[in-house]
Amino acid sequence: MCERVIKSIGVACVAIGAAMLALRVASAQDVRPKELRGELSVADFPKNAVDLMINGSFDDPNAAQDGPAHWQDVDNFVCHWVDAPVTDAAEGEKTRGKVIKIDTDVKQGQAYTWWCERYLRGAPLDKAPARQPTVEPKYDTIAGLDGGFFWSDFIEIKEGGAYRVYLDAKGPGAKVFIRGYEKKPAISFGDEAPAVQELFRNARGEPKLDERGRPIRYRLRYLYTTWFPVGGSDQWQTYTHKMPRHPNGREITENVRWIRIMIYPYWPPATYWFDNVRLIEVEPAPGYGRPDADEADIDEGKVIR
Repeated sequence: MCERVIKSIGVACVAIGAAMLALRVASAQDVRPKELRGELSVADFPKNAVDLMINGSFDDPNAAQDGPAHWQDVDNFVCHWVDAPVTDAAEGEKTRGKVIKIDTDVKQGQAYTWWCERYLRGAPLDKAPARQPTVEPKYDTIAGLDGGFFWSDFIEIKEGGAYRVYLDAKGPGAKVFIRGYEKKPAISFGDEAPAVQELFRNARGEPKLDERGRPIRYRLRYLYTTWFPVGGSDQWQTYTHKMPRHPNGREITENVRWIRIMIYPYWPPATYWFDNVRLIEVEPAPGYGRPDADEADIDEGKVIR
């Protein structure tokens, strides 16, 4: 069942892959609100700052000892929890320890088959498949279609609080999303990826229509979303964003009390490295605190509903 579902999804995805990829690349470059343009910022983490992230270094293992605690499961195919290469440590410094490696140069169909085996049938992590060669133009890869999403657990935030995220990255450019929630829904692999949820529903043989004959669609659960760019260097650098983020600073998001961080590399098909995700509370930007829904997507990217 899963293989048939993957094949049908794959044909449709590849057919629109080139067009969608062009739109996604454009969204990263051209259509951001004015306040978000030029957000790529290399900076040192401020001394004596209080880090609100739990295990942002990825060094602490989960209960199964096969991934970082307080982050999504790694699949050992797209997302890997690995020791940083020894060459990454500067002379006289200790190695970075554990880091996240994300490979987007893998076939979507192969990833989908493995995800069904791993997350629906309980296949052990050490059975992850060897990566098949990809072929140009590579629109059928995770890079061209889904992106290599990697999510944190929930982080509680204050009413009216302003925040800044820092992250170490190496490799091509990627995005880091901050997404806000009113409550803490259950977390599972691909829980905010509609295509993956549809894959799992179809593989389980669940109905596609509700009792009224309407298509069952997966609703994104976050209320607030914003992002900033990272990466673009073959050396480790620390990135942040110039504007503070205010997850509940507008009327439409005033009840947001939890956030999650999503690391999101996609194009080009490549290997991306991440470490030391940190979150600090900062002073609100001037002009904030006005509960004005009409201004919501001018200041901080798209507010989805």
